[in-house]
Amino acid sequence: MEQNPNIASLGFYSADGFFQPLKGLNTSNLEFVSRSLYELEMMLDENVRSERYEKCAQIRDEIIRRAISRT
Repeated sequence: MEQNPNIASLGFYSADGFFQPLKGLNTSNLEFVSRSLYELEMMLDENVRSERYEKCAQIRDEIIRRAISRT
């Protein structure tokens, strides 16, 4: 299906201006929508120290996804 690039996407902006379209949201990354990259990095550091590795993986995946989206 071809999408019209002139139609605005619905979504959310994070604190640092990253736009997250609704179609890219799921239950695992919904809690990170409003977080800035700095906040995500601080959350990652805190969870590493607390040895919450499943949460670390979710945060890491969100950071990587944002980095890929910006390139």
